[in-house]
Amino acid sequence: MKNAQKWLTACDQLAQTFSTCSKKQYAAIILNEQNRVIGFGYNGSPPGHPHCTDGHCPRYWENTPNGQTYDNCIANHAETNAIIWSDPAQRTNATLIINGPPCHTCTKLICTSGITHLIHYTDPNYKQWNTCVDLLLTSKIKITSIPRPTPLTVTLNLIQNPYSPNEEYISENPIF
Repeated sequence: MKNAQKWLTACDQLAQTFSTCSKKQYAAIILNEQNRVIGFGYNGSPPGHPHCTDGHCPRYWENTPNGQTYDNCIANHAETNAIIWSDPAQRTNATLIINGPPCHTCTKLICTSGITHLIHYTDPNYKQWNTCVDLLLTSKIKITSIPRPTPLTVTLNLIQNPYSPNEEYISENPIF
């Protein structure tokens, strides 16, 4: 998919806006065969329950490592929410885009959802990923794993360029 990076960036931005997880912010988008959005989800507590970001996260308090057992997680994960809030008839041959790898439980749900392509950012700290890959490939789901881009950093060298943005600078070697 040629716009995969744009969709992953959108997931990052949507996750920061909506996710109520105190450990990781995930968002998931499901696209149908025509690349139209048919589902969206983010990780957060079930409706009517306190949010993890309000201090109700057992994984946070128990210091559970990322990418390991989710039995104590009270949130519905982004993939789960995107799947359960989308129309099953529209998910046939759909693409699921997530700004991180799915957990094992979500992987099982993906395998039974009608989704045939998974696009996600990689996470080298996720210990169960190989098990998830085996399950996805056995279910004939195409996987596109994309490394998370490193943020651009701008370093200003004030010794070589001591002028502030509000000061006029006249080059010693004018081009004109």
